[in-house]
Amino acid sequence: IAYFSMEYGLLDCMRIYSGGLGVLSGDHLKAASDSDIPLVAVGLLYQKGYLQQSLNADGWQQERTPLNDFYTLPVRPVLTETGEELLVSVTLPIGETWIKVWHIDVGRVRLYVLDTNIPKNETIEQREITDQLYGGDAHKRIRQEIVLGIGGCRALEKIGLRPTVFHMNEGHSAFLAVERVRVLMQEQSLSFGEALEATRVSNIFTTHTCVPAGIDLFENGMVYDYFRVYCEQAGFTFDQLLALGRTDSQDPGERFSMAVLALK
Repeated sequence: IAYFSMEYGLLDCMRIYSGGLGVLSGDHLKAASDSDIPLVAVGLLYQKGYLQQSLNADGWQQERTPLNDFYTLPVRPVLTETGEELLVSVTLPIGETWIKVWHIDVGRVRLYVLDTNIPKNETIEQREITDQLYGGDAHKRIRQEIVLGIGGCRALEKIGLRPTVFHMNEGHSAFLAVERVRVLMQEQSLSFGEALEATRVSNIFTTHTCVPAGIDLFENGMVYDYFRVYCEQAGFTFDQLLALGRTDSQDPGERFSMAVLALK
């Protein structure tokens, strides 16, 4: 089982979570380890984590975002057979973006966390994709979710893991389902519809934020900018992708929903 989540609450010193969702994800890994369930997890490794809040003497909220020093935390780079750091990439409108893969051992379960703040990425925009949890604008969010969903699938593949079940915790990682369709179309010469049906049976989606404020919505033009080339290379149309993210596939004004994509 491959378990994908935007945040994990494991230790106080590992500030890669904000609250309830992270605690849920972290406890899920610990419970899977205790029960000896064959599970690997995928997330993002945030340089700044999530803001820390405190109150000053006058009762006003103060915020700070201390930097995570990965080399003093219980996280290690994943290495290839030749001893090099394992990298995968995704193509974004800002260029090909490289992702370094780290790992954290949570008992018997291994959590792989993805990091774009590496020298091979030439622009600040690329390096800052994984700088902060729930920070930035819609462009930052869709880039993070492409790195998590698509980059995470490619990382597992390059590591040599071929999970039979993919669990999306919240809609943040729903692009992994699209990547699975693309891979199956290319590997097995299936049509889009055939690959979609074949992968659906082994996708799991859970959500605990069933309100509009907890669901990511993207303008269709933005999705087009990020997925036009991807769809061309994958062999299916952008309209087919867009229909998966709408409750009414015939409504051109409806925004692209990550939760609807995960559900469909």
